[in-house]
Amino acid sequence: MFLGVDTGGTFTDFVLFDGASVRFHKELSTPENPSLAIERGIQNLGLNARDLHLIHGSTVATNAILERKGVKTLFITNKGLEDLLIIGRQTRPELYSLTPDERVPWIHSDDCMGLSGRINADGVEIEPTNRHEFAALANIIEKGDYKAVAVCQLFSFLNNSHEKEIASGIPDGPFVSLSHEVVAEYREYERGATTFLNAYVGPLVQRYLKHLEHTLAPKHLFVMHSSGGVMAAEAAGCQAVKLALSGPAGGLVAAQAIGRQLGESKLITFDMGGTSTDVSLIRGEAAKTTESEIAGIPIALPMLDIHTIGAGGGSLAWIDEAGLPQVGPESAGASPGPVCYGLGGQTPAVTDANLVLGRIPPTAKLAGSMLLDREAALVAFEKYGETLGLGPESAAEAVIRIAEEHMAGALRVVSVQRGHNPDDFALLCFGGAGGLHACALADALGMRRVVVPLASGAFSALGMLAGRQQGDYSRSKPIAALDGDAMPQLQHLFGELEQEAAAEMEGLTLQFERRVDMRYMGQGFQLTVPMHGEISAMIEGFTAAHLKAYGHSLDRPVEIVTARLTAFVERPELSFPNLSASEKETKPCDFSTIYGVGEVPQYLRSELRPGCDIAGPALVIEETSTLWISAGWRMNATTFGHLLLERCHGF
Repeated sequence: MFLGVDTGGTFTDFVLFDGASVRFHKELSTPENPSLAIERGIQNLGLNARDLHLIHGSTVATNAILERKGVKTLFITNKGLEDLLIIGRQTRPELYSLTPDERVPWIHSDDCMGLSGRINADGVEIEPTNRHEFAALANIIEKGDYKAVAVCQLFSFLNNSHEKEIASGIPDGPFVSLSHEVVAEYREYERGATTFLNAYVGPLVQRYLKHLEHTLAPKHLFVMHSSGGVMAAEAAGCQAVKLALSGPAGGLVAAQAIGRQLGESKLITFDMGGTSTDVSLIRGEAAKTTESEIAGIPIALPMLDIHTIGAGGGSLAWIDEAGLPQVGPESAGASPGPVCYGLGGQTPAVTDANLVLGRIPPTAKLAGSMLLDREAALVAFEKYGETLGLGPESAAEAVIRIAEEHMAGALRVVSVQRGHNPDDFALLCFGGAGGLHACALADALGMRRVVVPLASGAFSALGMLAGRQQGDYSRSKPIAALDGDAMPQLQHLFGELEQEAAAEMEGLTLQFERRVDMRYMGQGFQLTVPMHGEISAMIEGFTAAHLKAYGHSLDRPVEIVTARLTAFVERPELSFPNLSASEKETKPCDFSTIYGVGEVPQYLRSELRPGCDIAGPALVIEETSTLWISAGWRMNATTFGHLLLERCHGF
């Protein structure tokens, strides 16, 4: 049996697949120890962990970075570069702001150390390391009580001998992260920052995964990484920074699978959970980037291109110094949670607003078992609305509108701001709260189609089951594309990467995808294109990609900067049995009163059959989420269990 588990800030989601049927489950997350929610969920599902192939989306690395709660880390580089992580690129988020926020460095200068030795830009040693410094290094690590050490030397991606020598001088105990093992690419700051983050969170991730393996002892434990594949837990512990987008990546992997199933190649994904909202754009495949950042520090690793904002069901409503209503980014989380959870929350949240407005029925049980306190939410909005001169329902409606505008803005970032017309795409909504705002967001962006997939409330956990086992490898080496030996050099480089992949993923039958980063000579940025055919074909592909991205091409020589290899194990497409058709008329199970709308029918998703046609306004209820179909929209169920919404003509 396969169990996908996605640990979110508010809920931990479970999807169990036994080869014939699928079950969904939710538990309140336990942020202080995420494994507790997983243990409780497995127990409540009546499972024996030893029978499970467990695929996990973890937030341990993400939370440690966002909250700056990693371990004490020593950063080692070349003499003269000790302030690399502190200086960074000297960029400012707001160029013309007269009152910029103070930038808090990720590391103190006392925790940075420069050592002798230098490799030049050709990978040739021009100054050897000084082994006499290694004794002082060991003393500093011991006296400073460092739990991790990050090593980033100049041009280690061309010649890693100095980093290996330094590693041999580090005493046993601390977690050691070497830049040529984390990201063997040019750009010292990005490489150094990524290596530092890997060391900063590595011991925490290792400890968590070892605890999970020891406590649960599943047949296999895999972890979803940020580029949309899964990796063995042991490898994940050594490459912790790759888990920065572990959970959201699962949703995007599942979205691609659903798109192929429905024949929808163009999707904008909208994943709204309890704490945050993640959005992305898919054109056949989800876009990837190697220029991400989290909490202001870059991560130079292949990652699915996901835009995240602090807007979720737990986002708190508050009033700023100017007396204007705001929503988020602070969240109520799992504890105490929104007011309606009855766990001590006092400040109203988006979930409370949906409950007050009737979009979440008062009789609903969150995660299938948690009763909600509508009266408590109503009282909270009475207090909140008094400051604004609004009644509780009007105040709740205002909170929803503000939250939806934040989310619509995020959707515009990945579509309109990148030159895409949202009307060419279908909006794929998931997450526990996604269905409550699907129609409003589609209306805001002028979109006509919405997909609410099977298991929408636990969709990222479903993606854990759809991910293939894969690893990403790269190596920077400038190669002039028109040199006669460019292709042999490139083939040699990929040969080395394939050997590295085979050693790391030992015992697996691997397939490979090859890509290269290319740029015009003199440029400071590059585009990634597939490697195929001759060099001339790759140059043509790069020229076309440059024209599409920037609207022009240049009459300059082209160079190859970085070789990129994805090694993966091919696996069959995850599929579930089709729903059986029924001639019975789909009837409401109940009726709900929606503020500003009136009485609307309420349907159970488990009783919807292929072909059923429901016109809004209406509610569709399931254990893991709620779908609000507003006026002007019609819903049709597919044989796969997905719900398709279309805007009616005339609206």
